[in-house]
Amino acid sequence: TVGGKDANNLDITSSQSVTLLSGKSYTMTVQFKKGGPGIVVPPGDIDLGGTTCTEQDKADLSKLRWAPGNLKSTGSSNYVCTTATDYGYYYTWNSTYTGNTGTNNTDPCSKLSTATYGSDWRTPSKEELEKLCRCNSGTMVENNGANGMWFMSTSRGLFLPAAGYRDPENGSGTVAQTGTRTQGRYWSSSIDNSGYASFIKFSNGGGAIYTFRDSFGLSVRCVK
Repeated sequence: TVGGKDANNLDITSSQSVTLLSGKSYTMTVQFKKGGPGIVVPPGDIDLGGTTCTEQDKADLSKLRWAPGNLKSTGSSNYVCTTATDYGYYYTWNSTYTGNTGTNNTDPCSKLSTATYGSDWRTPSKEELEKLCRCNSGTMVENNGANGMWFMSTSRGLFLPAAGYRDPENGSGTVAQTGTRTQGRYWSSSIDNSGYASFIKFSNGGGAIYTFRDSFGLSVRCVK
């Protein structure tokens, strides 16, 4: 605790290498930095998933800050987060927006404006999305006109819209071709040796991790 309050999402690092010895007293200066916009859920507030959502899942998820909306590209160097219920754009795997089936091995989340959102945003790992899969409501609901699913908590958790996806023959784009309002598919940062990338797919009944060809156009929700 800090000042009597829970200090969630706190990583303590030091600018010096100091060994703390038993029986000695030390004075430390701790600097707190504002995390910027995003969704952080303390472990005590993660109440979805029942027994499948473990205490370790809750501890690990509570250390993450999720972007407030899906990724959208409005120019080569102007990437923004949409509103919580907007679909955003559709990206081929690990690529900035190309408007085609190409991939360019650049994490699109790295293009978010640091002035607006802060630094260090990235596409979530397969392992992080697996934890989300275990901590979800399992039911599609409507939220401000958009169908989607709640993860971690329905009161202060992560709402992912069921944005659908684009086929590999068409790749990235601004609108989905199929699945809108019935399923969501979001890229992870992981890919196997065969060129198949991992993603989370959810619909009524919950979510799971699958693999796709990297030329599919899927949604991206950034994390740090």
